Amino acid sequence: MANDDTQAAWTFHDATKLSYINLRTKPPLYKSYPGLPQVPLAQAAPPEMPVLEAVSLAAPVDSSRLDLPAVAQLLHYSAGLIRKSVSASAGEVHYRAAASAGALYPIELYLVSGDLPGLAAGVYHYAPAGNALTQLRAGDFRGNLAAAAGDDSLASVPATLVSTAVFWRSAWKYRTRGYRYCFWDNGTVLANLLATANSLGQPARVLGGFIDREVDLILGVDSEQEASTCLVALGETGVSHPAGPSYLSPIGPGDLGFSEPVPYPESTLLHSESCLWSAQEVRDWRVQAPGNETSLPGIWSAPLGEVIEQRGSTRRFARESIPLAQLSALMAASSTKIPADFGSGLAEPYLIVNAVDGLTPGAYHYSRETGDLELLKTGEFREEAGHLCFEQALGADASVVVFFLVDLELTLARLGNRGYRAAQLEAGVLGGKMYLSAHSLGLGATGMTFFDDAVTAFFSPHAAGKSLMFLVGLGHTGTPNRVRPFRSKYGALKDSLARGAGGGRRPVPDWLYSN
Repeated sequence: MANDDTQAAWTFHDATKLSYINLRTKPPLYKSYPGLPQVPLAQAAPPEMPVLEAVSLAAPVDSSRLDLPAVAQLLHYSAGLIRKSVSASAGEVHYRAAASAGALYPIELYLVSGDLPGLAAGVYHYAPAGNALTQLRAGDFRGNLAAAAGDDSLASVPATLVSTAVFWRSAWKYRTRGYRYCFWDNGTVLANLLATANSLGQPARVLGGFIDREVDLILGVDSEQEASTCLVALGETGVSHPAGPSYLSPIGPGDLGFSEPVPYPESTLLHSESCLWSAQEVRDWRVQAPGNETSLPGIWSAPLGEVIEQRGSTRRFARESIPLAQLSALMAASSTKIPADFGSGLAEPYLIVNAVDGLTPGAYHYSRETGDLELLKTGEFREEAGHLCFEQALGADASVVVFFLVDLELTLARLGNRGYRAAQLEAGVLGGKMYLSAHSLGLGATGMTFFDDAVTAFFSPHAAGKSLMFLVGLGHTGTPNRVRPFRSKYGALKDSLARGAGGGRRPVPDWLYSN
């Protein structure tokens, strides 16, 4: 047993042990509310709008009111349980509507609504496994949410969806970096949600600014293990409703299925420092949402519902070319601005092009404003792409790897610490739109982790000062669709240099020293 004289040694020894993630502590994928009433949702009709249209534009507003079948469609095709399979090693595997890092699904959805056809006013939690809404509060709390969001219009829209992050679900595997992954996953869910809303003709608007504690209180979440991340106002504004009771009775926080998550202080500090505390602070933070885009990619794409139901992350790319027309349409559709109160346009796409018909292999920058591809340098960069994608064959084999970089200094100067949430979230939305667009064209797509600073250095001087938020590989899915072993020449070189005495080494690209 340790005593005061030996505590330093024990503390250091325990902190520096190497181990795989503890499989016994993996948190469940679903939150439950035992004993609370549920509203079963009917099987949702698949959205028929072509994907490129759904992810590109805000569709014309439908004159029909938001109702329970529309809510069921929005929830199922953004965060629902799409299918299951059984693996000999993993057992039952669940596939959800939107891509998730490590298939950990940290995002929960809640509905705050007035009276809708088929649904009484209340606060509800969406249960994907049972395809049902669990009623947490009965009554109209849209006015409370409007006050918490510093936006009176939320009191008059039919409903608002609120997303939360259960941080331990990601941190269990990805540790401190898991905080980023929560917002990536939130972004892919939002990409599906916004596309589905477009297909229904229902306006949807993303709010990243709100009084965190007050929104958490409305939902009954604890603000530590689970906290609100963004709001999406649904439908046209109508008659405004006053706030409900100023005192909100406590709600049981529900069962997350774990009790002792490992703390990661850097994540906790960032979340706390990025919270907003008053309606005025929210209004000062908020910027005007971008207007609707007006151009559509002129190329066929599969229906949205079909794509979501069949979608899955690619595990191996075939080293085959894709048509330039597909890449152009995909980039144009997925890069359109999102209707968000942080202004959108934070993330800039950079590309490593390995195999696109009619396009010189090399490194590129894509302008979201003009749709122009600027060639930064020519070359065969498969090895570089594999190394930058954290030494994964997916990066080397993909036809294209798209990197979403953000000028963090500018973003944080404008939006403060909360701007970091917005930057990660927007990159996740763009990546999610890219997933949908690629699959609608018969291509595969996957997100990957990366060596942060090396990516910036590789695309510099153009990308100097920018930080990578998220990346997506694109191409034809290989056969078999299983991960293949990979070791880039750069990974091998770095290991070799680490063993050397420091003299007589061969020339090494500067960007290689940036991770």
